[in-house]
Amino acid sequence: MEILDQNFNQQEPQSNNEIQFHGDGARYFGIVALNVFFTIVSLGLYYPWAKTTYRKYLWSQLELNDSRFTFNGTGKEVFLGILKLIAIVIGFVLAYSLVSFVLMKILGLSFSVVMSPSIGLILGIFATQLIFLSFFLILFGFAIYGSYRYRISRTSWRGIYFGFDGNVKEFVKLFIIHGLLTLFTFGIYSSWMRVKVMKYLFSHTTLGDNRFDFHGDGGNLFGINLVGFLLMLPTLFMYFPIFIKNRFNFTLNNLTIENGEKRRAFQSKLENKEAWTTLMLNLILLLFTLGLAFPWVLMRTMRLYFNNISIPSEFDFDELTQADTAFNDASGDELGDFLDIGLDF
Repeated sequence: MEILDQNFNQQEPQSNNEIQFHGDGARYFGIVALNVFFTIVSLGLYYPWAKTTYRKYLWSQLELNDSRFTFNGTGKEVFLGILKLIAIVIGFVLAYSLVSFVLMKILGLSFSVVMSPSIGLILGIFATQLIFLSFFLILFGFAIYGSYRYRISRTSWRGIYFGFDGNVKEFVKLFIIHGLLTLFTFGIYSSWMRVKVMKYLFSHTTLGDNRFDFHGDGGNLFGINLVGFLLMLPTLFMYFPIFIKNRFNFTLNNLTIENGEKRRAFQSKLENKEAWTTLMLNLILLLFTLGLAFPWVLMRTMRLYFNNISIPSEFDFDELTQADTAFNDASGDELGDFLDIGLDF
């Protein structure tokens, strides 16, 4: 396989394929206002269709090589996903309650014979907390996996679908192991965990018969996070937009796509000045309009990110052929929203 130099992220391509975002704040505001009205009138039942409408508009405003992206999800899929979410959450609560009750009884009886009942109670509480943590990590891992898989597999470009061929058990196992390491190191390991998650998700993502991959290093991300942590308070959070820019660039500059015998790297053109002015103005707009400017802020933010992504022109999009079928289970997607998971990479 022909691969770019080991330092491919440092190289400037001779020419680029540009991604453009054309979203309009006023139009999106109208879409949001109309869908909020329908959702209220229907007592919330219209929410799945409203959510799908938002995505269809946002996806359709993304353009690459004179072709727009398409979100192929439906309100019905989201509605069924919500029903599955309710069943998952109920099952989680019942399973946790049952296991905790049985464990407390066993520990209480065991230690009441050889030791003090109070010791059994304390150990029982500790054990149930460990069980809750394990259940929660499983739920959280499933949410990230399902949410990412649904959104990716319902996205297409020029009629070619993105695909995802990961395994949920494999991903949840990875998530639990690295999640526990993050907890036991009081968050220090979080940078390495994030890189592991991105590596897994991207390396199992395809566009037609082409595969993505991620080459980031946890140590580099840790450095970005550490500098952000140290500078945030002294600068009264004025460093925050630069911190966001650095994390965005870290992700994009370590992302590649394999096309035939070649592996090509994405690049971010986003610089400090543009990131700082755009994100700070977004904050001002939200504060002074009490959130009403959100549609414009979202359009500005998406334009900031997507318009600064470039792909080497050597990548031959005309050679793309469909390889994977679409995945239409939105339960993980709804669980991701329920747990407020931001798939911001």
